[in-house]
Amino acid sequence: MIIRSTPYFDKKLSKKLNKNPRLKKKVSKQLKLLQQNTNHPSLKVHKLKGKRVHEYSLWIEGNLRITYQIITNVILLTDIITHDEY
Repeated sequence: MIIRSTPYFDKKLSKKLNKNPRLKKKVSKQLKLLQQNTNHPSLKVHKLKGKRVHEYSLWIEGNLRITYQIITNVILLTDIITHDEY
């Protein structure tokens, strides 16, 4: 699968990385796993509900998550948020 991101995601990720540069390595590792196997156990992937019913969430660290949609053969990264925010 191909991984793409929205401008909104890029902006939020940039802000998170400015506050915590060590996060870059963790995000890269998890996205590489997602690209290879969308159901890898360490990603803790789950489908969201409510207004985000068309999105999935994957675990980065602690309560930090990346939300994404799967459109055909593309994984579209939509947001990087804490678990409490969705």
